Amino acid sequence: MRRTSVRQQHFLLPPTDEAYAAACKARDVKPQSEILEDGTRAHWIGDPKAEKLVMNFHGGGYCVPSSPEMVEFMFQVVDVLQRAGKNAACLFLSYDLAPAAPYPRQLQQAAMLLNHVLNNLKISPNNILLTGDSAGANLALSLLSHISHPHPSTTLPIPRITLSSPLRGAVLISPWISFDLSADSFKRNAWKDCITVEAGKQWSSAFMACPWPHTEASDFYNQAYTAPDEWWKGLQVQEMLVTAGEEEALVDGIKEFVEKLKTGFGGDNVEFLCVEGEYHDQPSLDLQLGFKERDEGLQAREIKRWISSKL
Repeated sequence: MRRTSVRQQHFLLPPTDEAYAAACKARDVKPQSEILEDGTRAHWIGDPKAEKLVMNFHGGGYCVPSSPEMVEFMFQVVDVLQRAGKNAACLFLSYDLAPAAPYPRQLQQAAMLLNHVLNNLKISPNNILLTGDSAGANLALSLLSHISHPHPSTTLPIPRITLSSPLRGAVLISPWISFDLSADSFKRNAWKDCITVEAGKQWSSAFMACPWPHTEASDFYNQAYTAPDEWWKGLQVQEMLVTAGEEEALVDGIKEFVEKLKTGFGGDNVEFLCVEGEYHDQPSLDLQLGFKERDEGLQAREIKRWISSKL
């Protein structure tokens, strides 16, 4: 995939909706989805009448659809919750992809879905936990920013969100928090990780609909790393878990961002796990490499444990 264009990737890879259908077929589960008023789909993993909810945003640089493996990982998360006696399910957002749908379309869809969950499904904020990997973690942070600081977009209105209480939690897996590619970890881990400088430029340019480095189009919603510490003060979420692999290209920036997040949001509310010998989006990578759940990496195990302990 290193030398393919975004449009070639769209041609080669099945859409997120098909990845979800494939994961359901593999588990002999009937697909069920929520369809929002603009046609946006979010797919159910578990019982749609569940009391507690994980809202998941998949990765892929906003350009690549979800893999069946990431859908399967969320099935495993729900399995863990159910084995623990939790009445919980997951909604897996199938957002539109760049370049056809550039920023901030995905934030608009995430905000619409959260409002739907709050107002139509009647799930309490205290029973909602956000998860996202890579660009999905970027989207989770963007949504949290929008709740506290409503996005000013007028060309593509993003619905405001009113919470009666903070969301229960958020899990950020290898978060894509900056379009900057100068961190030493990009060089240090260049031949270890799946993320390359070329992919970073390609995906962010499609997402931002302008050439890299996107200086004029950058803001605190699409590049969380650039937000000042005080931006995160009063974030409407109770606790956060951030994970990364020591061998991934994004790790240096993630470490710096976590310190900013701890300063602004509160160190006691942020848990950070960085694992030696693991890479970008390790939970998905484990499944892509054919590992069984018993052989999964530390990030995958800790994410499941953390979510189960919070919901």
